[in-house]
Amino acid sequence: MAEATAVTSLTRRFRPQLSFAPLRTRGYRLLFAAELISVFGDAFHTVALPFLVYQLGGGARDLGLLVAGYGLCRLVTTPLGGIFSDRIGPWPVMLISDLIRVLFTAGIVVVAVTGAGGMFAVAVLVAGTGLGAGLFQPAAYAITPRLLPAEQLQAGNGLHSTATFAAGMIGPGAAGLVVIALSPAVAFGVDAVTFAVSAACLAMIGGVGRAAALPVAAAKRGGASPPQEPADGTPPLAGPEIGFWQLLRESALLRTVLLVTATANLTVGGMVRVGLPSLNNDDFAAGAGGLGGLLAAFTAGSLVGGLCSAGLAGLPRRGSTAMVSGLVLGVAVALVPLAGYLGAVVALSVAGLASTVTNVLVITIVQQSTAPHLLGRVMSAIVFAALSLFPLSTIAAGLVAEAYGSMAIFLATAAALLAAFGYGFASRELRQR
Repeated sequence: MAEATAVTSLTRRFRPQLSFAPLRTRGYRLLFAAELISVFGDAFHTVALPFLVYQLGGGARDLGLLVAGYGLCRLVTTPLGGIFSDRIGPWPVMLISDLIRVLFTAGIVVVAVTGAGGMFAVAVLVAGTGLGAGLFQPAAYAITPRLLPAEQLQAGNGLHSTATFAAGMIGPGAAGLVVIALSPAVAFGVDAVTFAVSAACLAMIGGVGRAAALPVAAAKRGGASPPQEPADGTPPLAGPEIGFWQLLRESALLRTVLLVTATANLTVGGMVRVGLPSLNNDDFAAGAGGLGGLLAAFTAGSLVGGLCSAGLAGLPRRGSTAMVSGLVLGVAVALVPLAGYLGAVVALSVAGLASTVTNVLVITIVQQSTAPHLLGRVMSAIVFAALSLFPLSTIAAGLVAEAYGSMAIFLATAAALLAAFGYGFASRELRQR
């Protein structure tokens, strides 16, 4: 009887479920709304930008340079987002980020309507939105543990992931309809409005957001409490008395997370942006609709992964679960080019699910193990590790696809993922968290 009860309990932990308890907290509810509307608006930027470039007489080369410039500017300000979050608090950093993006996106609307400044003006304004975007994410990761009790943090992260991918699925379709029925200028106008709404939500956090900055100041005076010790008894990443670079030297956990993150993302960007289109056209001959189906499968799996990650909150070893999920991701990626189109859809769904579960669990581990005065910089380091190799990944994927075909990209990506998460699983510091 006891054995049956234990099995039932374990089964419930793995059952996809979504706890709405974090939404009862006003500060988190406003943060959730801000990020949801912001992600929805991002789709309007992504869809409208190519049409604006063509409207102004540009071509693929101009579009590529604009996208690269956006990515580079976002990368440059990602560390600053972490530094400023630890200095002045994550709430004002997020608010400033949204206001920057309101300003520059409104500028794009003006150029789209009047044509003033042409392509050069668009390039400057798009780069400005990238600068604002880089500030936002580290601050969002840093503020979440300060808005929620520890027992709700993983559910909050899972809820955020689910909502993000849901908005990512709905946004592009809505943006496409606006561009077709109206114009790119209107689509960018919608994007600017979403940033304004996001900023308003953040502003309404008010005293809660300002209070989230207090541990930073207290830490500088030596008066902050140390980070909460994980339930498994393993020591936290740092107390308030040490700095980021000392933490990086002394924390095997942080070094492992950064190495796993960088290695796992070494080839993933190229697989998604180059490998999937190449496989779809050359091997599956499925056309634009087929590529949309493959991307939708990964996104749908990621959405379900957010639900599953909330259901794993009771596991005693998040690190082990995260690394096993990462290994599942590697195997699923390896199967994508080998199983035909329908098999690829299934494999990508599994890959999306596993990817989100791994991300949510690892982020929760780091959030709960890091002193508040270092959390912004730690999270910016992880985001930087994930984003910095993207340009190299896409270039390398293009060269590999031309020389060896799209299958080689997926197999190389699978090998990198298996190596990264295998190393993470072998690491005691991560496995026992």
